[in-house]
Amino acid sequence: MPNTKKQKGARVPASQDKPDTSNLRKSPSQKRAIERVQYILDIVTGLLDEVGTEAITTNLIAQKAGIPIGSLYQYFPNKHAIISAVGERHLARVNDMVLNFIDSKPDMSNWESLVDQLIDAFARFYKTEPGFIPIWSNKNLDPQLVSIDRENNRAIADFLSNLFFGVIPWMKKKEEMTVMSRIMVEVTDSVLSRWLRERQDQALADGILQELKTMLKAYLNYYIQRGEK
Repeated sequence: MPNTKKQKGARVPASQDKPDTSNLRKSPSQKRAIERVQYILDIVTGLLDEVGTEAITTNLIAQKAGIPIGSLYQYFPNKHAIISAVGERHLARVNDMVLNFIDSKPDMSNWESLVDQLIDAFARFYKTEPGFIPIWSNKNLDPQLVSIDRENNRAIADFLSNLFFGVIPWMKKKEEMTVMSRIMVEVTDSVLSRWLRERQDQALADGILQELKTMLKAYLNYYIQRGEK
């Protein structure tokens, strides 16, 4: 799946021009072919918001895109591969969002505000990214989406280990943040999945986000205070 891991301090953004090819029948090598794949994925994200995952068919995609069905099958073997490719593009963009946040050099002296900002950023992305909610609110029904989400969570946990290292004064090695960051990411992922399903109840949805922030800050604060005793 498309990840955006840092190598030797360099930022490696997820490319929107060179899509991950793991779900493609034929890897696009020419600019026009790459643009065609991105165009197909753009069409599918619109259909996801319009009709939902179940109602999408390859015939509908081809019709909406204005291309022969054979052209669609040149790149994707079936509907499932197309949906997975859209999901992978979503996660690449999530990674870009996190890296952009880190690159902005946030004020680490106010780590509680930092937690709030991160959760708000994730929630805002989940709500506004085209096609995100239809795919990821039901991700547990698709083993491939579960798998790529798990791998992506590992990458995001690595990013957060670097971001929050230093918040806990007694912690001397970044590796000590690894498990903590992974727990924070997995909890956030699980709670935000519930938040997506409850979004029609605005009061409940707002409460879920607030409690998630409280929980994460309490978790970090426990370790900060433990080191001070």
